[in-house]
Amino acid sequence: MTGDQRLKTLNDAGEFNAQIGIMLTAWDDGFGAVRVDLTANHLNPMQLVHGGLHNAMLDVALAMTGSYRPAPDPLIPGLTLSLTTQFVSTANLNDRYLIAEAQRTGGGKSVFFAEGRVRAPSGRIIATASGVFKPGRSPQ
Repeated sequence: MTGDQRLKTLNDAGEFNAQIGIMLTAWDDGFGAVRVDLTANHLNPMQLVHGGLHNAMLDVALAMTGSYRPAPDPLIPGLTLSLTTQFVSTANLNDRYLIAEAQRTGGGKSVFFAEGRVRAPSGRIIATASGVFKPGRSPQ
């Protein structure tokens, strides 16, 4: 799903994701992935990538997993009801970029469950998360 024009439209929207550098890279039924190219703006005072970035990446990727609709319908991420994050390792600018990938693990029509992980290019796991979400719906 990486060639989907709808992902480009969402990435070009200039909202929260764009402000912190989150780019949607893949979205399919039960799966979502995002990438962030690291800059000095992502660092905390210890020169490590701030945990808030990991959390935001996971929130976006997990929320994508239960709301996929085939084209021509718009892609609308789910709404987070609960998100639990575990910080496993650290990242710094030497990692260059981070990727979050997530899978839907269950649920029904009104809520769904998902889990995912943030990885460095080397494959090292930086953070993991699980959560509960409401599927995204078109504005009425």
